[in-house]
Amino acid sequence: MLNYCEWSKEYSQTAEEIEQVINKLKAQKRGAPLSEKKEIDAKLSKYRSYYNECVETANILMNRYRGVA
Repeated sequence: MLNYCEWSKEYSQTAEEIEQVINKLKAQKRGAPLSEKKEIDAKLSKYRSYYNECVETANILMNRYRGVA
């Protein structure tokens, strides 16, 4: 049987790791020339999407564990 709580924690941990990458990219963007800023913005957009998916999935799994979903 699946352990939704553990699965949720894994997704939350992945979201935290992605958040660290996002923060590094933001710092990198501050000193970057305009041509690189556009590339970094594209990366940030992708990573934010991944982050949001992980957070949403973690919440869904935790709700299922708690019997809400």
